Amino acid sequence: MGSSPRTQVRDVEYTMKNFWTAIRDSIHHTPTIVLATLCSVGIAVLWGSNIGALYPVIDMTLKGESMQSWFEKSIDASNAKITQLELQKQVVPHTPLADSVESIEKEIRTEQSSIAWRTWGLRWANALLPRDPFRTICYIMGLLMVSTLVKHLLMLANDLLIGHVSTSIVRGLRMKVFDVALGMDRKTYQTFGTSGLLAAITSAADGLASGMMSLFGAAIREPLRILSCLIMACFISWRLLLLSVVLVPLLILVVMVFNRKIRSIAASILGRNAGFHEVLLEALSNIFTVQAFTMEQHEKERFSRCTNDMRRINLKMIFYTGLSKPFTELIGVGMVAITVCAGAYLVVNKETHIFFMQICDKPMSVTDLLIFFGLLIGASDPLRKLSGVSVSIFGGAMAANFLYAILHSKPVLPQIANPIRLKGRHSSLSLLNVNFHYNPIHPILKNIELNIPFGKTIAILGSNGSGKSTLIQLLCRYYDPVEGSIAMDGVDVRKMATQDLRNRIALVSQSTELFNRSVLENIQYGSPASTREEAIEAAKLAHAHQFVKDSLSDGYDTIVGQSGQRLSGGQRQRIALARAILRKPEILILDESTSQIDMASEIQIRETLQSMKGQLTIIIITHREALIALADEVYTMQGGQLLNTNERRIAA
Repeated sequence: MGSSPRTQVRDVEYTMKNFWTAIRDSIHHTPTIVLATLCSVGIAVLWGSNIGALYPVIDMTLKGESMQSWFEKSIDASNAKITQLELQKQVVPHTPLADSVESIEKEIRTEQSSIAWRTWGLRWANALLPRDPFRTICYIMGLLMVSTLVKHLLMLANDLLIGHVSTSIVRGLRMKVFDVALGMDRKTYQTFGTSGLLAAITSAADGLASGMMSLFGAAIREPLRILSCLIMACFISWRLLLLSVVLVPLLILVVMVFNRKIRSIAASILGRNAGFHEVLLEALSNIFTVQAFTMEQHEKERFSRCTNDMRRINLKMIFYTGLSKPFTELIGVGMVAITVCAGAYLVVNKETHIFFMQICDKPMSVTDLLIFFGLLIGASDPLRKLSGVSVSIFGGAMAANFLYAILHSKPVLPQIANPIRLKGRHSSLSLLNVNFHYNPIHPILKNIELNIPFGKTIAILGSNGSGKSTLIQLLCRYYDPVEGSIAMDGVDVRKMATQDLRNRIALVSQSTELFNRSVLENIQYGSPASTREEAIEAAKLAHAHQFVKDSLSDGYDTIVGQSGQRLSGGQRQRIALARAILRKPEILILDESTSQIDMASEIQIRETLQSMKGQLTIIIITHREALIALADEVYTMQGGQLLNTNERRIAA
């Protein structure tokens, strides 16, 4: 069952809302947009005038006259016509046809108007054109070529200006989406996913750029070109023009029907793009797992299904876009056909009326009709292009909805306007009756109570899924407790700036994350002001210096590959530990950070940590006895509760 017209209007308004937001965000580009619009106006004027310039050329070619003689004869003919009409006007009052005086006066005014613009044309022709007919035609054709060149230069300038605006706006939106993505809390990030954010930054941004190019470019330029042709056609016969556009309502209806279908397909394309990126990222990011379990064929089939869905949706877009063009062109041809029939009737029969309708004040000449046809055909070309413009704009609107859904997403972790900043190093970290769950049915942490004075080293043990890593994520404020609070020197971390909190913490997790940069850059990440010597010293403390110097071809300048794939698991963990040590944090959190390091290296790392005890707070999550021995206090996570080694509940 189809939606009502009112519903359709609301759908269009919703679809376009974020697109107009993107336009408003481009207000600082107004001078460039105005300049591009002026180029469009120039293009339109030259487009219509180039076709109109053929009028005297055709007439002179048929009669062998110069432009000046053509204007002079036209003026003389109009003057003679006025004299004749004045005589008729004097005779008419003495006859029963006295009511035709008004009609005669109207004809006189028409001829006087014709004399006025032809006198203006004669003045310019005397100033610019020779009197020889052939040379005049050559001269006009030369001007036509120059104006065509100028028109295309204006089109190039228009495209460059609009391209500058659209790409600048899209770059700004990409930067905003990237900034928002970097600042997202874990829950919001998981809502969109890496693939969704990637699709927004790439495909959606490109779609928006295309839509804005069409809006500021063709959507302004093409209607102006149509308007210039129609204005020129009005000078020949505005009534015949009105007769020509009787099919315009049908054209608008066809465009609305196809746009509605294309709009829904554009939304499907964006959704499929997100799925495409998801399949692609998963397969290539986990390539070793895919190969290890011989799942290449399975991933090929997933990718094949995904790309096949995209192909099918894109073919539907091509079908409906292609189908709209012949309908639009057919209606345009119908408009020309009506004009041809009506105009031919007027010329052949020397008529000014069709049935009861007056079309012109005097019978049309063959030249008038030919130029009128040329102007209509000139209007049909931009009309045909406009059918593709609407598709591009609606595609950009759907892309804008996708982008602004991310930009307008509300963070789960609110940031207060005036955060409390601790002065100097903190003295204690406290967990006060902390409860947390992802799903209310399955609580993760229950009534956790813990106080960690600065300089203490604690170890937390527990089975998988007991809540250890969740506790760490709360300490780093990737999530907030459902109940209770985490405080630093008595200040709830929710009242602190998140950046201030995290600047005091260095986390080394089991799933080590490295960047496709050099070893040195990975160690210095988070401490960009540090020197090479300081980074090497941190590597020595993490017992990474020896393998970097002996095993890597370019030493500290070796590129580690995507996610550090050129290194072993233990090597990655030692570089991550060096990065954390170089940061000189107040709190060092080691979440199974030595799980892939050999026992001898772990003992050396323990000695490094032993030397750092008292200078910072160390929280260790591990099952390794070597690291547990470092702890001043050892706790066990069990069923979401924190117990000490004597099984005494610290938080009930």
